[in-house]
Amino acid sequence: MTWIKFAIWLSGIYLCYYAALILWDIIRGGRSPVSAEAHELTFIEHVEPVRQDPEPASEYQGSAVISSGGVNLKQLFNLAREEAVEFTRAVSF
Repeated sequence: MTWIKFAIWLSGIYLCYYAALILWDIIRGGRSPVSAEAHELTFIEHVEPVRQDPEPASEYQGSAVISSGGVNLKQLFNLAREEAVEFTRAVSF
């Protein structure tokens, strides 16, 4: 038996199987009607609006850490040379 014959036989078996399933559904009359009350889920969450107070004065006293967002690889190695970053494990290339 060649691969082409095998593929044709396999396709034919699948075609017959799925045709039988479709015919079985048609004979049964399709889907049974579902009442609206039988499967209805309702989720109600009680939410009350809350008035937000204006933001209090910031108590920020400054920090030695300066962040400028992301850095490229060259800047990262410059920061490492200046000991501005802490290595937690070895860097592999």
